[in-house]
Amino acid sequence: MASGDFSGFRNAVRQSFTMWGGRFNPIIPVDDTDLARQLVKLYHADMLIDVSGTKDTKAFVEAHKHLRNPFRHPLFYPRYDDKLKTAAIVDVQHPITKFYSENFKNNPNAEPGIDAYQWDAHDALADVMLCTYGAFPSAEDVGVDYLSLIGTALLGQIKQIPNGQNLPTLHPGRNTVASLNRAFIEWDYVIRNYWDHPGFYVGHADDWSDLVMHWNLKAAGVQVLFYDPRHATRLEAVKDHWLAQLRAAPVRPAWLSSVALWHRRERPLENTDAFGQGLRVCGIDEGTFNGLNLKVPIPLYGRQSALASIGKGYNDRPEIAFSFGKTPFSDIGADNQHYVLSVDPGIGLFGDERATLFTPFLPTLNEYYGRNIHFEWDKARAEPESLGIITDIRHEHLTLRAVQTFELISEIFKTVGIKAELSPAGLLCTTLIQQMGGLSGCRPFKIEGVRKLIEDHSPDQSFSRSTAMQTVRGQGNTRPLSEYSLYIEPRPSGTELTNADVLGYLLDRGVFRAGLKFRCPSCQLQFWRSLDDTQTRLECEYCGHLFNASRQLRDKDWAFRRSGLFGRNDHQDGSIPVVLTLQQLMQMHTLSDNIYCGAMGLKPAGATIKDCETDFVLVNNLSMEQKIQIVIGECKSRKEITAQDVVDRI
Repeated sequence: MASGDFSGFRNAVRQSFTMWGGRFNPIIPVDDTDLARQLVKLYHADMLIDVSGTKDTKAFVEAHKHLRNPFRHPLFYPRYDDKLKTAAIVDVQHPITKFYSENFKNNPNAEPGIDAYQWDAHDALADVMLCTYGAFPSAEDVGVDYLSLIGTALLGQIKQIPNGQNLPTLHPGRNTVASLNRAFIEWDYVIRNYWDHPGFYVGHADDWSDLVMHWNLKAAGVQVLFYDPRHATRLEAVKDHWLAQLRAAPVRPAWLSSVALWHRRERPLENTDAFGQGLRVCGIDEGTFNGLNLKVPIPLYGRQSALASIGKGYNDRPEIAFSFGKTPFSDIGADNQHYVLSVDPGIGLFGDERATLFTPFLPTLNEYYGRNIHFEWDKARAEPESLGIITDIRHEHLTLRAVQTFELISEIFKTVGIKAELSPAGLLCTTLIQQMGGLSGCRPFKIEGVRKLIEDHSPDQSFSRSTAMQTVRGQGNTRPLSEYSLYIEPRPSGTELTNADVLGYLLDRGVFRAGLKFRCPSCQLQFWRSLDDTQTRLECEYCGHLFNASRQLRDKDWAFRRSGLFGRNDHQDGSIPVVLTLQQLMQMHTLSDNIYCGAMGLKPAGATIKDCETDFVLVNNLSMEQKIQIVIGECKSRKEITAQDVVDRI
């Protein structure tokens, strides 16, 4: 919205009152671009609507392509059949229908349930009354006669406020147009606002900035009443009524029970006697909206759990599908009304660490989420700890596709001008984790004896079972097996981890393969055959002589070799210290919502960095601050990481 646009302000407020939950729509002035961006981020905007139509407002909306209007038409658009208009976003017909069903249907003794106030458009307090009591746009503008609807369904009464008269107090137990749209709304406290001090906003009724500031405070869930000291007489009744309500609230700590007086810091309060004692003065400036002070919880229509089925979709990508169950929306014949369905995938794709449903809270990735997780590119919205999908009220089920973790990480780097690609070492690390059954399956590598067994034998060198058992036991090592309190798979509580358990686990995961050694009767050289390849007649791998191996099976001891990725003679490109570091980070910092991958090459694509690489990347959501944390690291095995290593990496 353009600064000083009173007409645009009134239009935005009236249209917001038609939407269910519209009271929580912020108004974004674009004259200060930095503040405007802060407000968009603070209020977790899903869509930007230009109500001023100026060059600056159009440019601001265009700069936020990830928040574009997905409907491709105005908020109220003609129906195709009878040319009547309908709302694109769920409107107040839903709470009206709910109120009607609960209190008025088949109730001959029902009392009026809502008061609709009207006033002179030229009244000095007209805009204050608009924010306080609420009003709808005309039926000609939006195609729905909401005023007539509340009169019929809720026995609404129209009450006139003569120009210059005192503002009336609200009737207890009745709604107003301003309160109707926030009925039956609850809060998702994934974000908590500790600056929600109820009280008054003290400003000037004819100051556009004060009106917008007051509206945005209420959009953040702060209960404030507009008060203009220049109209103290007209506002005295509503002021005293609201003070009485605040002071009659349950007893709370003094710092919470005080009455807040919000005001623009540039205009200090001169006299607070009208509000009595126990006050808390809250000055507002740009810093109030920087995300570190005032925070904005997320309003919800409701919440429910759903059982999802997991399968394979296009290109064998994992997919989850689920039904919504009963939604909070009424059958009002407006199937094209939309809302945002927030999906929290819970544990996600448990056990599949190459694909993920975790969507970091980066709204600039909305289009990526839409194209790769949802099926409509402009209807996905990043949210704190969830993914929002813009859908209409007639849909009853949803399917979401998982994305490859390294692809998602690459997209995150792209947002800051860095091209990130998974290196061969990273591919090997990812495959190793998959072979071990996930990151938690790599826990045996913590054991010094296991790492020594891998390092001491080349891929073509076999070793006996007794050697394996002694090496894993690690007697005489820095840390023998007996010092590890480690669970690598379920076992009875109180029992110790044995070297036989460890070796059996590694054999199950294909780290080693069991086989036998045979001596060729012709060339007298020994060679090794895996258990799968052993047969009665064997061919010597050196001279090609065929012989019967049955004679050599007597008293034969098993011989083991490294296999799979561990059969490579490249120390798995340093993957073992990488997986141990990732595992330690997960365990120590309880990083539940995260994605990670192995080594990546990083190149500048707008950012001022040098070509470099990192041994791993981990992305985690800091839930308290609602920020994404990216960890990149260098890992070594039994070697010190020096300052030069860091320089070489960056």
